[in-house]
Amino acid sequence: MAGARGSIRRNLVSRFFGAHNRRRRPRAGGRDARLGIIVRYGLAAALAIAAGVGIWPVVRDAVRSHPYFAVREVVVRSRGRLAPDALRAAAGIESGMSIWDVDGPAAVARLRRRPWVRSARVTRELPHRVVIQVREYRPAAILALTGRLYYVAANGRVFADVGSKDPHDLPYVTGLAEADLGGREAFGPRAIRRALALLRVAGHAPGLGTVSEVHVDRLRGLVLLPVRPTVPIEVGWAGFGSRLALLPPVLAAWNGREAALTGVSLLFDGEVIVRTRPGKAAARRQTRT
Repeated sequence: MAGARGSIRRNLVSRFFGAHNRRRRPRAGGRDARLGIIVRYGLAAALAIAAGVGIWPVVRDAVRSHPYFAVREVVVRSRGRLAPDALRAAAGIESGMSIWDVDGPAAVARLRRRPWVRSARVTRELPHRVVIQVREYRPAAILALTGRLYYVAANGRVFADVGSKDPHDLPYVTGLAEADLGGREAFGPRAIRRALALLRVAGHAPGLGTVSEVHVDRLRGLVLLPVRPTVPIEVGWAGFGSRLALLPPVLAAWNGREAALTGVSLLFDGEVIVRTRPGKAAARRQTRT
């Protein structure tokens, strides 16, 4: 009876668990079949990639040259003196060219080389539109060198010639030569930046009015020449606000007698020195700061 029960148990185990018996030896044929499937799929993928790489140049050239991607509109957004056609030509972008051939960074570099262009941006808007955005410099003064005039931006950059038909109604910066402008840290660029700072302060100084010129003197600093009174005012290199604040009472004291003045000096802190024409005694007005 014990042997019969053992054989019955083995038959039941074989019936229910025989297909998944962990002691069953794996079939070599099934493993080889799976490996073959993997190899076939791998070869198919490799062939597809190779075919894609091979035909990509053909597809790329077809898309690049397709009329659908031809540039039809070149929009220029700029406020200033430069004409839109001139900016399109400077950027090298023309209607009819493929939008894929528009090189934005190269176009920006070409635009930046143009006088008056402060910054530029070129963007492609698929499928056939290009937008050029340009910001121009605004002149703050005119630099007068020997025989030539240049516009100067508020940051001190000398950016364009002043033509005979261009506006000249700006303050002039005088006293510099071409040799002074060699590099941003040279004397000329630093003097121009200080002259522009003086112009900004003078524009808010009470009783001074419009400034026609700032003269650069290497020894005495900056000399301010207002439109009225037409008297040179020595200001120096620094302390513009506090020095110009001493002027109103002095100008009021000489009101109507400006023709007797040859100059005013603010070089000494807390003092205003008034120089008069020959025959007039020089006056010194001391003012507390």
